[in-house]
Amino acid sequence: LKEVGAPVKTIAIHTEANHLKAIKSDVKLLVGETVTGGFGSGGNPNVGERAIMADLDRIMAAIGRPHVLIVTGGLGGGTASGGIAPILSAVRDRFPDVIRIALVSFPFSWEGLGKVNNARYGLSRIMGVADLTIVNLNDILSRKIGYIQVQYAFKYADSLLAAVISDLANLFYMPHVVSISFADFEAVVREAGLGAVGLGVGGRVADAAKTALGNILLDAEIKEADSALVYLQATPNTSLEEAGSATKLLTEDYLLERVYWGFRIAEDLNEPRITIIASGVRSPTLEGLLGISATR
Repeated sequence: LKEVGAPVKTIAIHTEANHLKAIKSDVKLLVGETVTGGFGSGGNPNVGERAIMADLDRIMAAIGRPHVLIVTGGLGGGTASGGIAPILSAVRDRFPDVIRIALVSFPFSWEGLGKVNNARYGLSRIMGVADLTIVNLNDILSRKIGYIQVQYAFKYADSLLAAVISDLANLFYMPHVVSISFADFEAVVREAGLGAVGLGVGGRVADAAKTALGNILLDAEIKEADSALVYLQATPNTSLEEAGSATKLLTEDYLLERVYWGFRIAEDLNEPRITIIASGVRSPTLEGLLGISATR
């Protein structure tokens, strides 16, 4: 996030001191030292939750009272699986008007049942307290780019995450030709259940939109989404018809009734870039893993 220059406050929270040192963020919080000694949660969600609760006041002080809180993490270990839900729950209880978004990854199936069960435990609790829970399945990441080197594969996933958060922030901090109001944004994400996100670039706006939908790391049924947000960034010579082609794709091909779109002129881009967020989606994989409907 710091590398892409996202205009948001970033807070890094971890139970492992060495890992925290390598992270670039505005605020760094080593939590649960009395619980873990600064050596991590040992892949135990209960330890992760205890560590978060031990320093919850420090965490809440760092968060403050934002309009939107986005919490990210990789599920499967202890800190994120056990710690994300308590943070979201505390924010909900103290500031119920704050929009709470969780953006998490689900471990590779080959990482073992222990990690998968940790992730299932964490995700089920997160979905109970987040307004919108966006899940990226690492198995889908592997199918899409499993042929490239490990470091670059995870770099791709991290850059996608950073770009999406940066684009969400830019919605409200940058000038736009077509604006998405905060009320529009809230209509998409408030109490919205499961979400999916994709980012795409293409020679034409419609191509970028199709790429964005193809880059979603969840087996989401987009046609069954409750609503969607389309954020287009393109050059000044983009025509009205061209700009509207992404939204047209969702309303006509995917039959979505509620689609909000925004357009920002970006002189530095050679090709149109689109971020699509769909909310209230279904995921057969998550429904199977959680044993319940994963839309709510």
